[in-house]
Amino acid sequence: MKVLWKIALLLVVLLALFYFMGSRVQENEPLESPVKHGTAIPSSDKEFVDMTAGQKRPGTGLSTFVGKSSEKLIEAFGEPDRIEPSAYGYDWWVYSKAARMMVGVGKGTVNQVFSADTDSDLSPIVIGQNINEVFRFSIIESEVNVTLDENIYTFTLNSQDLKDRILLKYEDLYAQVYVDAEDEIIESVRFIDPKTLVIHQPYDMEFMGELVTANLPSSTVQMEVDRSMERQIFELTNIYRERHGVEPLNNDYWLSLLAQNHSKDMAIENYFSHESPSAGNLSERLKSFGIEHKKAGENIAANYVDAIEAVHGWLNSPAHRSVLLDSDATEIGTGAYGKFYTQVLIKPDKKENMPSYLEK
Repeated sequence: MKVLWKIALLLVVLLALFYFMGSRVQENEPLESPVKHGTAIPSSDKEFVDMTAGQKRPGTGLSTFVGKSSEKLIEAFGEPDRIEPSAYGYDWWVYSKAARMMVGVGKGTVNQVFSADTDSDLSPIVIGQNINEVFRFSIIESEVNVTLDENIYTFTLNSQDLKDRILLKYEDLYAQVYVDAEDEIIESVRFIDPKTLVIHQPYDMEFMGELVTANLPSSTVQMEVDRSMERQIFELTNIYRERHGVEPLNNDYWLSLLAQNHSKDMAIENYFSHESPSAGNLSERLKSFGIEHKKAGENIAANYVDAIEAVHGWLNSPAHRSVLLDSDATEIGTGAYGKFYTQVLIKPDKKENMPSYLEK
């Protein structure tokens, strides 16, 4: 009889451990962009050596729209599913259904095209292609120069950039090739014009001449930009999840409100952590919202150029990747406030224990 009691007690302990492990909350180290926007270094005496004049510009594919009028874009793809502002003075034309791409449009002209869709024509680059194939047919430099009138800008790619965020130079056009460094597979591509690339400053940059910058958006526009980036983070997360054989997530209002609050809190209170001085850690914040869950994870990031760069950063950080591609998660909330980004993924508790807002 004593043996049976010991076995029963052991089973209870094991079940309790299993339950609490299943209810764990994952918080990773904060992920900060390796390049802080606005830290370009002036260099009046830098010797300008152009390593390459740039490959011939692609004659087909989405890159051909960069530099053309938005009317040409409409002729080819129709009206976008939505138009939303960026933090750099241009608008994002988002095609989220058929074409699944994002197009930057400023003053009626296309300044960039981004896509992570395997069906997109991103010639000469192919989504899903092994990055080593790109190395074979492209000139890869650790320093890439951009000239605008009499001004010279030099981007320096570090060793990590050369693995997962390559910059290719064409004639009056650049391509940022986003790579899944773990699988060495191309995940997405951004074709961008020289001026917009300089304004973004996505890599370490030195310059001679005048520094080209964008006007800061008003507080009202910035709020719209934040909501735009939240939608983009949600959509890009699901695109990458689908690519890796993981079910897409449902966008949850209350989780998004929680994520928004955390991004705003970090920006206003000047800290960068999962632990809020006023609201506590993720577990405490979820509890304060009454969000029951069996599993939860949170990714935060700061100082990335935009949603594209932030999600790419999470994908290429092993700990953050495990949250972004968690097959147990079914719900997501996203929050952006300036250059602070938050995403929270959960596996809800059983339906009978779920709050009413999660009942579908």
